[in-house]
This record gives sequence, structure tokens and C-alpha cells, in this order.
Amino acid sequence: MFFFSEEVRTKLASHFLEFEDYFIVDSMPLEICKFSRHNRIKICKNEFETAPSKGFCAFQNNWFYGYKLHGVCSVTGVFHSLDITKAEVVHDINFLKNIK
Repeated sequence: MFFFSEEVRTKLASHFLEFEDYFIVDSMPLEICKFSRHNRIKICKNEFETAPSKGFCAFQNNWFYGYKLHGVCSVTGVFHSLDITKAEVVHDINFLKNIK
């Protein structure tokens, strides 16, 4: 079902965003557990590429353990793309370089 809904979202976004020149990029933390418990958690630690990591949320002024959700949308509010990365690896500025 995910692949079907993603295909529908991609086709709709390409139709609505055909003449868009400006996009908004933002990210938010996806916390999978409280930071104090991050040493005991075993979820998703099988592979290094998919393992969660610690990151800092400047808006909430605290550390979290998990991932970062990056969203790219048009000025009118139509999402162009979404991506999930490790929390410590990708800053919003570096993410912009990857999506050029």
C-alpha cells in the first residue's frame, strides 16, 4: 500500500508543482525513546546505515534519540518530498546540498 500511495503522491505533486520555483525545507525530530534510555534500546540497531542516533533539537533546546524527518514543500503547502535521516548526520543546510 505504501508504494501505491507514494506513486499517487508523486504524480499529484508533479502536476501541482510543475511551475513552482520556490520551496520550503524544514525538519523535525522523530524521537523513538527518551534520551536517558538510549543505551538500553535495541530497535533498528542491526545495521549502521539504519541505526538511530542522538541529535539536538534547537527549537526544544534538548537532545533526542532517533531520526530526523525532512520535508520539502511548495509555498502553497504541497509536499514535494519527504526523507528520514539519522539525527546526528544531516543538518538542514547539508540536506539542501543533497536535494539540489
